[in-house]
Amino acid sequence: MKKVLCTIALMLLVATSAYAQATFSLTGSYWAEGKYWFNYNATPGTDAGYTDTSFGFYEQDINLYPKLTVGNTSLNMALAITDVTWGDGGKDALSTPAQDDDNILIERAFITHKFNDVFKLDVGLMDGTQWGTVFADDKQGRWRVKLTANTPVGVVGGLLEKVYDRGYDSYDAAGENDDTDHYGLFAVTKVGSIYIKPLIFYVDQRNNAVEVAPDVFVSDENDLTMLNLVLAFDGELGPLSFESEFNYKKYDADFEPLNIDTDWALYGIYLNFWKELDAMTPGLLLAYASWDDEGGVAETGAGFSYEDDFNATLILDDEYAWGNASGDGMVGMTTVKLYANEIKTGIDPLTLSAYVAYVMSNQDDGEAVVGGNTVTIQNNYKDATAWEAALGATYRITDNLYYMPYVAYADINYDATGIDDPDAVYIIANGIEFTF
Repeated sequence: MKKVLCTIALMLLVATSAYAQATFSLTGSYWAEGKYWFNYNATPGTDAGYTDTSFGFYEQDINLYPKLTVGNTSLNMALAITDVTWGDGGKDALSTPAQDDDNILIERAFITHKFNDVFKLDVGLMDGTQWGTVFADDKQGRWRVKLTANTPVGVVGGLLEKVYDRGYDSYDAAGENDDTDHYGLFAVTKVGSIYIKPLIFYVDQRNNAVEVAPDVFVSDENDLTMLNLVLAFDGELGPLSFESEFNYKKYDADFEPLNIDTDWALYGIYLNFWKELDAMTPGLLLAYASWDDEGGVAETGAGFSYEDDFNATLILDDEYAWGNASGDGMVGMTTVKLYANEIKTGIDPLTLSAYVAYVMSNQDDGEAVVGGNTVTIQNNYKDATAWEAALGATYRITDNLYYMPYVAYADINYDATGIDDPDAVYIIANGIEFTF
C-alpha cells in the first residue's frame, strides 16, 4: 500500500510544483458483494446429490485510475486494491498481510500522445483482448504499441502486442523467432446512425508451453497461429437500439513433440435489440457459439467461447461458465434471453431489472484414436439444455452510491446416459458500489 500511495503522492507533487502545466486526475470505484448459493454444482456427474453445497461469502474490489497530463501527453495507470474474497486463505483481516503489497497490483501503465488532430500513439501496458461488443471478450493487460488516425471515413489503426519474448529470456538471438506476437488492424466508421467496427487480428505463438488438455502442458517446438476476424455493429435501427457482432477464429497448430499438425475454425454470432420506454427498457438477446467435433489440438472437440466479459446470465455463464472446462464463459452454446432493465417503480431512486433465458448446447461427441481404433468420446453436454431467471433491484442512495440486491435461479437438463439431472441452483445476493 505504501508503494502505491507514494506513487500517487509523487504524481500529485509533480503536477503541482515543477510542471505548472501538468494536471492530475483520479477516478475509480469501490464494489462489495455478499452471496449465498443453494445447490451449487457446476459440472455434470453420475451422482447429483447435494450434501453441504449451500454456502455464502463476501468479496470486494477497489479500482483507481490516476492520470497525469502534460501538454498532449498523458501517463495513464490502473490500480487494483483488495480484489479479494473476505477472509480468503484464513487471514485475519486485522493482521499483517503475508507479503508487502499483498493485495495491490498496478494493472495498467502506459502513455498516450496526440501528435495533432489526426494521429494518436499509445505505448505500454494497456487493456487488450477487447473489440466491438463485450461478446467473446476477456479484458486482459497487454504490452502494446498502438497507433490510431482520424480519417475522413473514421478512425483507423494498427497495433503490435508482445506477449512472450523468448529471445530476451534466453539471451539468444536465435530465440527471436520463438516469440509470441499479436498484430491487429482495425477501424471504426459510421454510416447513418450505425457504427461499423471491423478487426483483423493475428496471433503468432512460437515454442511456448501449450495447454493440450485441462492442466496438461507441452513445451518446445509448439507453433500455434490464429486468425481472428471480427465485424461489429451498433447504433439505432429504426425505433430500436442494437448491438451485434460476428466473430470468426481460424486456428493452425503444429506441435512436433506430440506429432500434431491440425487446424480448426470456430465462430460466434451475437445480436441484442432493446427499446427505451418510459416505464422500462425491454430487450431481446441472442448468442450463438459454434462447436467443431474435431477441433482443438487433440482433435477431440472444441467450441467458441462467450469469454469472461460477456455474462449472458448470472449463473450459467458468469459463474458456471457452463460447458467450459477453463471457466471463462459458456462454450458451444446458444442463448435466447428476454430481459427488461430500468423498470420504474414509482419510487424515484429505485429501479428493477429481470430476465429469463434459455440455453441449448451445440456441443457434440468427440473421437479419438486408441490402439489404431477410432473410439467415441461421450460429451455430457451434447444434448444439454437449461433455463435461468433473475430479478434484481438498484437503489440510488446518492448519485455516486448504489445498493443492488438480486436473486437468480437456474435449472439444468443434461439428457445424457448415466447423468442424473441436478437439483435447481439459485443464488441470493446484494452489493454496494461507489464510483467517483
